[in-house]
Amino acid sequence: MTHRLETFFKPKSIAVVGASANTTKIGNATLKNILISDYDCEVYPINPKEKQILGEKCYKKLTDVPNDIDLVLVSVPAKIVPQIMRDCVQKKVKNVIIISSGFSEAGNHELEDELKSIIEKTDMNVLGPNVMGYKNSADGLDASFVYGKARKGDLSLISQSGALGIGMIYLANNEFVGISKIIGVGNKLDIDDDDLIDYFAQDPDTKVIGLYIEAVKDGRKFMNSIKRCKKPVLVVKAGISEAGARATASHTGSMAGSDKIYGAAIKQAGGIRCRDVVELFDMARALAGQPPARGNRIGIVTNGGGLGILLTDACVENGLTVPKLSKTTYKKIDKILPDLIKPNNPVDIVGDAGFYRYEAATRALLEDSNIDGVIVASVHGGYARPQEFTGAILKMIRERKLHEEYKKPILATWVGGKEFEDLVWDLKSAGVPIYPSAWRTARSMMGLYLEGQRLKREKKKGN
Repeated sequence: MTHRLETFFKPKSIAVVGASANTTKIGNATLKNILISDYDCEVYPINPKEKQILGEKCYKKLTDVPNDIDLVLVSVPAKIVPQIMRDCVQKKVKNVIIISSGFSEAGNHELEDELKSIIEKTDMNVLGPNVMGYKNSADGLDASFVYGKARKGDLSLISQSGALGIGMIYLANNEFVGISKIIGVGNKLDIDDDDLIDYFAQDPDTKVIGLYIEAVKDGRKFMNSIKRCKKPVLVVKAGISEAGARATASHTGSMAGSDKIYGAAIKQAGGIRCRDVVELFDMARALAGQPPARGNRIGIVTNGGGLGILLTDACVENGLTVPKLSKTTYKKIDKILPDLIKPNNPVDIVGDAGFYRYEAATRALLEDSNIDGVIVASVHGGYARPQEFTGAILKMIRERKLHEEYKKPILATWVGGKEFEDLVWDLKSAGVPIYPSAWRTARSMMGLYLEGQRLKREKKKGN
């Protein structure tokens, strides 16, 4: 069954109300983004004062357009929006994005209520008001007014903050995290977080769903949408402090609600709570590129004992365990270590470790049935070449595809300077999550463990 938001994200025709020839106007940027998109559709600028904008024929009113319109983007002063929405109803438009601000977030609840009454008895899908729109990287459509192109990938993002949503595009590109779709929800007049979770749950171009929320309007619907979703759902919930809750009220005109209730409900529904957007991207990178961890038993390989201890502490603090090595694994690793060093977990392969020790130790942990995930760490101590650390991880990733027992997540972490930069890009571009701190690495592994537990519960329900 086709989801009701299919034409919202994949329209065959788009109108921009408030399109402008003035390059400083949002209506100009919105129209331009659509036109330069690698996406085939009909485009109709709407402006009563212009005959042509950016080479496209301009219409005075929405109702003057002779053809059906799948999606309308509205960028006009707030007081004019109700009339535009009436035109949308008359034109039987299926989907509307209200970019305009000046509604409940500015204390103007009456005007927003008027919009609700206009669309109340229609089946129109309305996003906003007070939104940036969306970017559909999977299909090449930019239906927003903001500049920035996301790298194509598997993560779909929902943000209640437009500015933060824009920032997340650049952060994702910097972190080599590919985006399928990113959308701002603003004041949530109609389309809500749960609607979008349901859509992304069945979207073949989405593997992981991430949300930045300040408040939800219907908690039960929101949690049920997470429960129904068969994909990882990562949630950043803002407004957890009293001061943060006040900021939330002034930002989108919504009440933040009890953080403890949100946290418990998200966990019960099967979502994963993230502390901030950086952590969301850390976990998304791991979940999109690595298999989930079947359990919480983690093996650590490091050329620096101190980093191994930090990783162990971080893992334990996040509900993971760092078990002793099995006799078989102990013997395998003992063969590759210098005589004075005895194997342990973390496996300290010593500061002069090169490709062979990294590769053999990582392989031994992957083969160990008592280990569910592996962290490979490197400190640039000046004894060995960092690229040997990178080469070993890439080899294990390749071999994992051939061996069932290797199908465990591999995360990497490093401590060093410029000498590591190119190697970090090599790993990130190959889909290997690598982090510059023990804590971020452990939190990402925790995300893989929680996803593994969710899948176990789903499998149990299916039986």
